[in-house]
Amino acid sequence: MPSSYFMTSFVQHLLASIGTSNGKKTKSGHEAGVIDMVDTFSRFLNQSIYWADFSRSKFLYISSHPLFLAGHTPKEIQKMGFSYYEKIIEPNDMRTIMVSNEIGFRFFNTQLPLDWRRNCYLAVDFRILQEDGSYIMVTQTMVPFQLSNENKLISTLCFVSPSLSPKAGNAVIQNLSEPLQYRFNPETRRFYLRYQDELTPREKEILLRSGQGEPNSTIGDELNISVSTVKQHKRNIFRKLDVTNISEAIYYARYNRLI
Repeated sequence: MPSSYFMTSFVQHLLASIGTSNGKKTKSGHEAGVIDMVDTFSRFLNQSIYWADFSRSKFLYISSHPLFLAGHTPKEIQKMGFSYYEKIIEPNDMRTIMVSNEIGFRFFNTQLPLDWRRNCYLAVDFRILQEDGSYIMVTQTMVPFQLSNENKLISTLCFVSPSLSPKAGNAVIQNLSEPLQYRFNPETRRFYLRYQDELTPREKEILLRSGQGEPNSTIGDELNISVSTVKQHKRNIFRKLDVTNISEAIYYARYNRLI
């Protein structure tokens, strides 16, 4: 895919959809304070974070965590601007990510009440370039940060973390205050509502113990249940979370605050 197509669809579409003409300006002092706060969180939590301002087509802040940098410094990436996305996203993932991001932002801007959006984020899985030339699957989580006078997105805080997903293109809009999420279907180019099944206390305990590396036999002994019962609980967990193995289940449950 030509890079110009990616930039036109991803960047220009976003800028056209967020109402930048009447956007709220961030005062320099406030902006610096936000950057200091986010930088502190990034360093203490060892988290890759950046702040993207779509009204100005620029990165206001990029943490020094190496996951998103591909061997560059934050200042170098800020000079590149949004064209940096073209340099690090795996070419075969670009179209899928472009579409899911566009539809996701349009979903935020046109369909959801303001109070509802404050508790939501958009998460997308894709591969990005690393300093050694390899690609790694990551989850990029976008949290709405600033809104225009028309209550459309201006800027987002973006959190980048390693993903256990076997393929790119998984995209969800998650609401933190309700047991539901919207999952993206690339075939129909739409997000569909999916209610999350709550995990039982026993299922949560088994997930937590599995995350600590305990085998089924040890979990069974400590919970006074049989190994077959442990396995049945895990099958129920996989079904509820729509995953295929315990590693994905642990990642999903932690990521979605189920444990």
